[in-house]
Amino acid sequence: MTDQELEILLTERVKTFDLKKTAFDTLDKILSDNSDDKDFLCGFEQNEIKPVFDKFEYHIDRRHGGSIIRTRIGLYVESQNWLDNLEPIGYYELEANLNGKVVDDWFVIEKEKYLKDLGIISHFQSMNEKLPIEYLKRNHIQYEFVSYVSMVGTLFVSKLFEGTGRFIIRANSNLETVESKNFDQGYLKEARKFLKMTSLYLTTNNLVTYNLKNELTENKNCG
Repeated sequence: MTDQELEILLTERVKTFDLKKTAFDTLDKILSDNSDDKDFLCGFEQNEIKPVFDKFEYHIDRRHGGSIIRTRIGLYVESQNWLDNLEPIGYYELEANLNGKVVDDWFVIEKEKYLKDLGIISHFQSMNEKLPIEYLKRNHIQYEFVSYVSMVGTLFVSKLFEGTGRFIIRANSNLETVESKNFDQGYLKEARKFLKMTSLYLTTNNLVTYNLKNELTENKNCG
């Protein structure tokens, strides 16, 4: 049997079982059953996500378990920076045995929407690369500001957005008290940029209460 003949045989087999349709139908049901769970899609809206058939895979003579056919549907969002303007954020996989009987499935979201949009991890790293190590000592006047900024990042990653906004305000209030002249200017520039960027994201995407949004908007250092 030639490679081409084998490929045709395997392709016809998955068509016979209609595994692609089964995978899409099951994915639709998963999304429908979890439509009221705001955390299920890690911040993404269902209408943002584009399911695209990626591939079939045959796994033969596996070390654990029997042979399977795996159907993979990629989950994508639109992005001009990716091939075909589609950025992968997760996938759904359906596993069936060689007789077409479904034996398992997996739904995975690999990216958090807010972390993806803001790229907070890279900004955090860039800022902390310029952090003078002595600012982490309690007896330094910069310690409180550094602690507040760190809490902003921690709370944002934890999706506690109201708390994030509150600590942005505390950080800027402390900065007014301590005065910017007492900070390393390289670090301070990055910290201010981080606070303003995070504040703008919270208010633009309506992730905080109305009153806090007004506080962040009215504070010239926050937005």
